[in-house]
Amino acid sequence: MAKSSSAVEQRRENRREEILRAAQDLFHRQGYANTSLDDIARAVGIKREGLYYYFPNRPEILIAIIKPLGLQLRDRVREIRESDASPEEKMRLTVENHLMRFENRFADSKITLRDDYFSEADIVLAEMQPIWDDYERLWIEIIEEGQQKAVFDKSLEPRIAHLGILGLCNWAARWYKPGESLPVPDLIDMYNRMVLRSLGAGSE
Repeated sequence: MAKSSSAVEQRRENRREEILRAAQDLFHRQGYANTSLDDIARAVGIKREGLYYYFPNRPEILIAIIKPLGLQLRDRVREIRESDASPEEKMRLTVENHLMRFENRFADSKITLRDDYFSEADIVLAEMQPIWDDYERLWIEIIEEGQQKAVFDKSLEPRIAHLGILGLCNWAARWYKPGESLPVPDLIDMYNRMVLRSLGAGSE
């Protein structure tokens, strides 16, 4: 009996992962707004009604795709923020953390960093906004630390500075093409040179 129950659970989990893979591919290729539950069901080879056994709606499918990456991004920056590294090194590592996901998790990175869905999915926003708020706060704290240690320009407003840097990094999700664009490590190096120069301590 236990074996049978275990087998059923495994089949259910396999189907759930199949749905997420199909949805991820569709969201990546044609966008969340242009992907319906019918599209996902057809890609998996089941009826639309069959999706409801695994996910109550389309936003919950999106959350299952983007939340793990959001948590990974935030938790890694928290580790960086709490480390003994210099402010410059913390910023380098934070930019690397943000962009390195393009190397091995491009599809869900692109979906995560393109926030088109926030305006039409309150469920998604409610789930993800606290994570992104924490994430952005950590970026700001790293900039503030650099300013306190006279490494970064004190005349910069930390929140606006972090928005500029994140905007630079997030926009890559709209144009970056694996195998065609600059290799990710080279992109990270280039972005870090730009970011650190822009944050450099100015004359007072």
